[in-house]
Amino acid sequence: MNSVTIQQVMVIARQESAELKHFYIGVEHLLLALTRLKGGVTTEVLDQRGVLGYVLNLLNRDMFGRGDEQRYWPDFRNTDRVEKILDNAHDLIDQGLYPEDRALFMAILDEGDNLPVRIFQELGIDTAALRDSVLSWTGGSRVSAPSVPITVEDPALQLNGDQEKVLREMFPDAGLITVKRALQDGYSGAAVLLVQPTRHKLVYAPVVVKLDDRQSIQYEKLRYDQWVKDILPPTSARIVDEPVILPELTLGGLKYTFVHKQGTDAPVNLREYAAQYGAQNLAEFIHTALYEAFRPYWWGQRQAYHFQVWQEYELLLPPALILEALPLSAATATTRTLHPKGAWSFKGGVPVGEIVILEGFVAQKVKIEQRSLQVSAGAQAGAADRASRIEVRGIDTAHTSYFRGQTIKRLVGRVLRTRDDTLQEQVQALEPNFDILAQALSDPTGKLSLPNPLLHYARLLERWIDGTLSPIHGDLHTGNILIGPAGDAWLIDFEWTRQGHTLFDWAVLEISLLAELLVPLLEDNWDSCWGAIYFLHTLSHHGSIPEDTPSAVLDALRAIRAVRAVAEELLAPNALWSEYYIALAMCAIRVPSWKNRSLTTRRFMFLVSALSMDLARTNNPLDIDIDTIKTATDLRHTSA
Repeated sequence: MNSVTIQQVMVIARQESAELKHFYIGVEHLLLALTRLKGGVTTEVLDQRGVLGYVLNLLNRDMFGRGDEQRYWPDFRNTDRVEKILDNAHDLIDQGLYPEDRALFMAILDEGDNLPVRIFQELGIDTAALRDSVLSWTGGSRVSAPSVPITVEDPALQLNGDQEKVLREMFPDAGLITVKRALQDGYSGAAVLLVQPTRHKLVYAPVVVKLDDRQSIQYEKLRYDQWVKDILPPTSARIVDEPVILPELTLGGLKYTFVHKQGTDAPVNLREYAAQYGAQNLAEFIHTALYEAFRPYWWGQRQAYHFQVWQEYELLLPPALILEALPLSAATATTRTLHPKGAWSFKGGVPVGEIVILEGFVAQKVKIEQRSLQVSAGAQAGAADRASRIEVRGIDTAHTSYFRGQTIKRLVGRVLRTRDDTLQEQVQALEPNFDILAQALSDPTGKLSLPNPLLHYARLLERWIDGTLSPIHGDLHTGNILIGPAGDAWLIDFEWTRQGHTLFDWAVLEISLLAELLVPLLEDNWDSCWGAIYFLHTLSHHGSIPEDTPSAVLDALRAIRAVRAVAEELLAPNALWSEYYIALAMCAIRVPSWKNRSLTTRRFMFLVSALSMDLARTNNPLDIDIDTIKTATDLRHTSA
């Protein structure tokens, strides 16, 4: 089918008019725009007659010099003749017989007294015969609008073809799309970009663009409408327009407002703010600009919440199982049936090789080309609905359709891998200098002995916590916190916004700050990671930092102390710090799976998870079933 619309032709016509400084749309601009279409009827029928070059030369001759630097009206006004031609073209389209670009060319020929027709007559072209050629033309399926050029200013940033297609669809009337920079690393594969369009020689305000799986983009808009649109203060970024989804792509796009002080070198996100303004200002920003500004709308609306850890944190872990899809007939009367939110998900006990039946799971991700499907417990936004995640490979996409949010009555598969297998493989990739199945991890000096996360995370998932529930961002890392023109916090990326454990956001932020501020100071070896863990251990136990701490490490830990000060305010009424350390342990244990992060980052975060489990336990180093840990110091007022 023809994919070019009259609206797209008008966009090109306005661009041509702006180039010539005409600032109006005449019939000549319409014809020029039609010749810019790739594989369009106008270009081909004129080229077949050998007159395309002559027409363009004569058109440019008659149009040249008619521009005026002085504008007398805003926007681009259509001439009366153009309005008549557009009406006639729409009449032809309404008959359902002609594609839009062909109908527009026919309407130009039918009007009969315009500059393009006079040029045809000057060249001796029979316009009636030309119209017949247009009617009999069969190349409409190949028509496409010219591609808007995309400039990427960051030499380290590369866009693929699908990303460029979505960007062009997001800015259809742009003459140039400039990608200024990436705003975050995109742990999940999403790209978050600062983009500035140019339209008709005017440079427009930059916006934040997120490119991600189309289903994720649609869900993010739904969550934005529910948790952000009418709830957060004006200093939260707003989604501009509806999501852009192309039917032929699995990728989609969203635009967020971007408010930034122009003409300055002010930082864009919290990562840059920390590098530019230092620890003291960063700590103040975290508490005042971020926490205090958003607390009344999110974290301050706390309700008592008694929950098991898996309900809030299992979604951070790899799939509980990876299955090979089998026909339904492979199940027998004795085949085990797995249901969502069952103990099998966090306790394990389903071995490799076993055939199982899945009943009542909900599709979360569908990858048609890879013939894979991810299912979990439910379709709602809550974390518990992302628990019990299973990946099923080798699904029959040829005869069965799956879509996100679909409840799948029954699937059968053979277990290829368990969560334990996946986690062990991730840690093995860290090139450990220890036995990954040892009960405890010891630092080289023998000062610390920490529980091995691989052996104790499952018990942590079973823990009951007396915490609080509130609206949360769900992915509060440094790349999602932008700096507004007044030094205020602007949040973006609401894909995981929901009601959840109040401390979830702050554990995520601490992990992000550790990765951005502390890890770059470390050498690429395990001993260096253990050295940093010792500083974090001291801060956690005593609320202070040793005087001989290197200044750069001191600054990083001051930022962590600022996060801990917020966490202390948000602890449940019984004020047990284990509530926070459990959250931290679960947020850290997922980092080894982030292949786009450095080896040092992934090593360090594995040890952070171990330290956090240690801080959440009782005197028995392997017993993490009872909360007893409290801090003796108010970290907000303890000097370094």
